[in-house]
Amino acid sequence: MDSQPSGNDSELLFIETEEVYFSIKGNKETIGCGESKSLTIMVEGKEFVEDINKCLYFKEYTNYELVIERKNKTTIEFYHENPNIRNKVTPTGRGGNIISGIINFRGDIGYSDLYVMVNGNTHMKIIIEVLPSKIDYKEDYKAILKDVNEEIYNLAYGFLSRTYLSTEINNKKSNSYTEFYSILNYVYENLMKSITIVLSKPHHELIKDSRVCKYQSLKNTSMDTIKWLEKRPHLLKNVDGIYLPTEALQVTKKVTLDTKENRFLKFILIKIIEKIDSFIRTYCATPWKKDDHIINKLSTMKKAINTKLKTSFLKDVESDYRNTSISLVFNMASGYREIYKYYLMLQKGLSINSNIFSLSMKELSLLYEYWCFIKINSLLRKRYKLISSDFITVNRDGIFVSLKKGVTSTLVYENTKTKETFKVCYNSIKSSKADSRNVGSKTITQKPDNLLAINKIGSDKAYEFVFDAKYKIETSKEYQKNYGGIGPKEEDINTMHRYRDAIVYKNNKTQVYDNCIFGAFVLFPYKAEQEYKNHDFYKSIEEVNIGGIPFLPSTTVLMEEFLDKLINESSYSTFERSLESLGRDNYIKDEYFKDRTVLVGALRNKEQFEINLKGKFYHTKCSNINLAEHNIKFVALAQSKKQFVGYAGINYYGKIVDIKVVKRNKIKEIPNDSEEDYYIFKIEEWKQLNRKIEVKGYQVLKVIYTTEFLLNNAGVVTELCIKSKEEYRLWQELKRISSFTETEIDGNINKNSSIEGFSIEGMKIRIKDDKISVEHNGSSYDFSREEFNRKPRGVMQKIFNIKMCVSN
Repeated sequence: MDSQPSGNDSELLFIETEEVYFSIKGNKETIGCGESKSLTIMVEGKEFVEDINKCLYFKEYTNYELVIERKNKTTIEFYHENPNIRNKVTPTGRGGNIISGIINFRGDIGYSDLYVMVNGNTHMKIIIEVLPSKIDYKEDYKAILKDVNEEIYNLAYGFLSRTYLSTEINNKKSNSYTEFYSILNYVYENLMKSITIVLSKPHHELIKDSRVCKYQSLKNTSMDTIKWLEKRPHLLKNVDGIYLPTEALQVTKKVTLDTKENRFLKFILIKIIEKIDSFIRTYCATPWKKDDHIINKLSTMKKAINTKLKTSFLKDVESDYRNTSISLVFNMASGYREIYKYYLMLQKGLSINSNIFSLSMKELSLLYEYWCFIKINSLLRKRYKLISSDFITVNRDGIFVSLKKGVTSTLVYENTKTKETFKVCYNSIKSSKADSRNVGSKTITQKPDNLLAINKIGSDKAYEFVFDAKYKIETSKEYQKNYGGIGPKEEDINTMHRYRDAIVYKNNKTQVYDNCIFGAFVLFPYKAEQEYKNHDFYKSIEEVNIGGIPFLPSTTVLMEEFLDKLINESSYSTFERSLESLGRDNYIKDEYFKDRTVLVGALRNKEQFEINLKGKFYHTKCSNINLAEHNIKFVALAQSKKQFVGYAGINYYGKIVDIKVVKRNKIKEIPNDSEEDYYIFKIEEWKQLNRKIEVKGYQVLKVIYTTEFLLNNAGVVTELCIKSKEEYRLWQELKRISSFTETEIDGNINKNSSIEGFSIEGMKIRIKDDKISVEHNGSSYDFSREEFNRKPRGVMQKIFNIKMCVSN
């Protein structure tokens, strides 16, 4: 129930006419003056002007008392298109002289029409403007509406054009009248503009007009005339040695607008008119109460389209359209292209489960929530490939937009550089009872607005981040003093902590619950991005991965940069965003690079490769290996580029079950007369690696030593020579900055080889002693190993900035 106005309310607007007194009461602090005229008063069709505040506007979620008193013995009524407002103003007392009530526009932003009816006729119309309190109405609010509508329209037409653009026109009633009316409301103005464009510059063709006429009437001749006479020589007569025809074919060219494209255009407009007529007939035949406003609006639309047909060149165009092929005119020509889009939408139907086309009448907080999801996807589609979406689907009944509370909508993308996939989910319900993936809350169901889940190479579990839209900001002086400026509310930041702790993942192998949310962030409506960088809740993102990000149509830079960071950083950098529990083991252990228990051996030829695989053994000179220093447990086979064209790399490895020393001539599988000592490694079973280790730049000439971790995680052969966790981390990050990153080794790769450094598009990066050095064009930049171990993402960002400066 709406609360009553406070005692501080005063009369904001008073109007007196010959029939009524009209007044609106409210708190003066809830109104203000703008530069533009935002109050229009019409009395019986004429503008009513008195000494009143012409720039009066009203605020969202505010109560106003409306009082209307009649001056004569007439019947007075109040009308507003929103029944929740209309039904609040009712008669007061028994005399019927006054009607009054408390009205609240809630989150309905924009112009609103208030009508005073006298004896059933419109006596007065007051057009007021309701403004939002947290965002700039003239810029941001309208931009939000535009973003939502255009994004939905573009996605919808994208599906339509791929599915229906080249098919036969289908005239079946494939969408409901409600859908038709919703779409027509949305596209009508643009449809009429497109029709006007076509009428000003219509498509035309040159046609030939042929007729036989007497020679003296022949005005011009052409090749068609000559060819015609060649077939009719009897029409030629010899007059003084000159052959003259008695009659001939005259061909003239003229411009015509009666083309198949214009016939189809006329067909489209006629079908829209017929659908409007059918809608009105069906609507009027229904038993429930009719809304005259809807009927009048549709009749006006029909009349306007009909006028275009009857007062333009279209009246002379044939209306019988039977050609089912669509020419390039409807794919490319201005005006025609847009009309065809709108026709497809009207013809196939667009089921708007959340009334997306009329979002201006929704709660502003919900509109902001919708917009955040749509804008996040809009930013992602600029850089990444959209693979699939259940947000918009197409079937034989039309297009369906599924974006509403309680229904999870998901869009899946691919990072074309890394081939990693990620998805954005709206209104994802995280409940252990509802989620078959064993992801959710073991206590209370969680419903974050937007969830970004990234599948990283090297991890079998997606890294998930919450972006929760909150149409709230805190502006109090105490808050600004505590946190360094205007920002998200404290309770919303606390909600982000709850999301991260409450949403968990059950590991099916260990049956242990782990956190799967690596960060949670509030999206809130605020413009000053640069100023907000000094806010504590922005700095906290880097420190604890909880915080707030300003997000509006004019404020998307920080959000766009942050999304790119999350998507393009390696799985290790993403993992480091989570807070480690006290005493938790390092996720990359130093032992992964110390225990070099894998022998990578080169192969002489394909024959040796096949014999080694079949015989389950590998042999090499004793002088190639020092078993005293290395406790070899596995052997991997290195196939060279020269001997294995198209198959070069490391594909197979096996566990050693026995080692023998024999003379070379005792290895009967591959005969040789040498008396030199050889090791024979008996293999339990040769297995294939999950992915081949590629040969790039360097290849194994004899043997090298590496670790089990590197064997299972390396992408190129040189990675097997990495000797420390820092080298491995640096290599993983550099690969993501550029696909041209290469490892550098001093000389040929052998059992004592180690990584000298990395090169990336002209930059040289080396790890030596306690420093990481970056060199380019004679300039050198140094970072300490300690800094890299403590804040690797920060160091990588600095290296990336050096690269960008170099590129520019």
